[in-house]
Amino acid sequence: MEMIRPLSIKNLLSESEYRIPIYQRNYAWGITEVTQLIQDIADYAKESGNDDYYVGSLVVFPHKSENYYETIDGQQRSTTLTIIACSIRHNCKEYDMAWYKSVNVSFDYRERSNETLRGIYQHSKPLLDSEKINTEIMSIYNKMWHIIEKECANRNLCVLKFAEYLFSKVVLLRVEVPTDTDLNHYFEIMNSRGEQLEQHEIVKALLMSALKNSSKDMQTFNHIWEACSNMGRYVQMNIGKDYRGLFFKKDKIENVETDFDILSEEMPKVTVLEGNDEKCLLDLFSDDLNNVPYDRPWDEQGKDKDQPESFGSIISFSNFLLHVLKVIYPQDEKIVLDDKRLIPIFKGCYESSSDKVNFVKDFIMRLLKLRYLFDKYVIKRKLEKWCLMRLKHKDSLYYGSTFSKQENEEDVYEKEIIMLQAMFHVSLPSQIYKHWLSAVLLYVDQYPETASRDFFKFLWSLAKSYMLDRYLAKGNLIHSFEDIIYKKSGVPQNRIDDIDWTNINVDGRRESNGHKQVGEQVENFVFNFYDYILWKEQRNADFEFSYRTSVEHFYPQHPINKNEMDPECLHGFGNLCLVSNSMNSKFSNSLPEAKYSNFGTNSEQLKTYSIKLQNMMQAMKEHDTWNEGKVNSESQEAKKLILKYLNLEY
Repeated sequence: MEMIRPLSIKNLLSESEYRIPIYQRNYAWGITEVTQLIQDIADYAKESGNDDYYVGSLVVFPHKSENYYETIDGQQRSTTLTIIACSIRHNCKEYDMAWYKSVNVSFDYRERSNETLRGIYQHSKPLLDSEKINTEIMSIYNKMWHIIEKECANRNLCVLKFAEYLFSKVVLLRVEVPTDTDLNHYFEIMNSRGEQLEQHEIVKALLMSALKNSSKDMQTFNHIWEACSNMGRYVQMNIGKDYRGLFFKKDKIENVETDFDILSEEMPKVTVLEGNDEKCLLDLFSDDLNNVPYDRPWDEQGKDKDQPESFGSIISFSNFLLHVLKVIYPQDEKIVLDDKRLIPIFKGCYESSSDKVNFVKDFIMRLLKLRYLFDKYVIKRKLEKWCLMRLKHKDSLYYGSTFSKQENEEDVYEKEIIMLQAMFHVSLPSQIYKHWLSAVLLYVDQYPETASRDFFKFLWSLAKSYMLDRYLAKGNLIHSFEDIIYKKSGVPQNRIDDIDWTNINVDGRRESNGHKQVGEQVENFVFNFYDYILWKEQRNADFEFSYRTSVEHFYPQHPINKNEMDPECLHGFGNLCLVSNSMNSKFSNSLPEAKYSNFGTNSEQLKTYSIKLQNMMQAMKEHDTWNEGKVNSESQEAKKLILKYLNLEY
């Protein structure tokens, strides 16, 4: 019996039975995790259609006498793959799924979850409309086909090819633990296990190999890399204060040194081991066993230690490395923002360089400069709020507004900049699609002392380009993100006359299967752009962009004991809104009256909704009705406002 067996997804879903024990948590994946999985598979189906793609492992305990596997680790992924399979089975008739005889994943003592999986497999309306379902599973199933279609369309990938690749070339490793395993001990090990070596650490070793003939250069490279890698603190605070003046020439916090050789020559012999640099590898293992502590470069001793600050970065260090590389080589289409490909992308750039030493030196100094600019000009999360702050010096270091000269006054454009960046960020939460961030880094790299007005105008132009050249563009005029940012510099190319309003309304447009396009296909960016202009129109000081990822109908698609709305209105922009993942499962099939009663009467709760949804709730409060006439007027008002703002040049 094989203890570790690679299984195609087809094999996984058609062979054996898998039970999820009661001690496992409920199904908890949301739109973000599911979308990321679909994106990963679609990327490999598009780029590497003949190669297997491993999506992780499924750790199981075999119950041979009862002929099933108890799922110990990997239930979120296996349940999601089951939901994907059911969605493809009912929506992609071109793909033959006769092999998929039944759902082979079940939950011990969770009949609602089992009933829901049976319901989505059978596509049984009574089962799906029943109140006795798992709302988390149902919510993901309702969105799944839209996500698959959208991600395939973004890559010009045929859905049939996606399905074929998914079931035949995507592989999951099934790992059987021995039958005499003490499961309690196993869980203890799993919960305390250390992290695996990350890809960016392998890239670091690759780049440092070019500097192996100079220990001082290696030390300088390491110091910068380690300082930049901690994304939760500003880069200056990741450097020991006694040495900041070597990296930053103004007040030891600004004006970045850009010459590697100068910096390396001035650097004293300071290492991560603080004087223990002669230790060999065996010494390090011995010290680990004896719990000998090592200080990191930014750890400081004594009473005069800087107070640490922690900020929530919008990207990981691995993804930031790719943004830096993209700024250096903006026209290189092989450099994509997919950190799963971090190693081959860097390896390709490194090996193709004619002077590897200078390539590494130039890269590490650009990394330092762009990390400093990222901290200064890109939003972060602080105390559950979006902020734009830079490190300042007056008697001591402190964090202050990036653009305001006086701390008790607000720069007129700074709030606009924060709102626009937050709009981009929450609309495209997956790191692989943060092209807007590359655009921002390209801009501040060119204009490191940009004025707030100029920065705002750049972001506004980029937002208009996303709308005109991508999300509202006619099919033959749609520009890729690469073209918008790297070839057109974020300047809109299409005109107002080129807008295709069917991108936010049904208007008779049909899908390839003959069914009318449903409103849920409207992109999140469009909703957030509309919220931004509503924020400006209404001067809604309390509003903040957050992760609202589920497109919902205010008047439901399947109302209980009520007439269905005309499809043209039902799927029109005026009847659609963005809600959070947690709100989605309770929101979908309720009538507008119930939605207002359950969600619209608490003023504090209302502030957490999109402004568009707040306005819908207000309309229900004032008129006590939501009908086709109201939907049509809302759609027309939205078009007028969008046109008004797309015509603004500032």
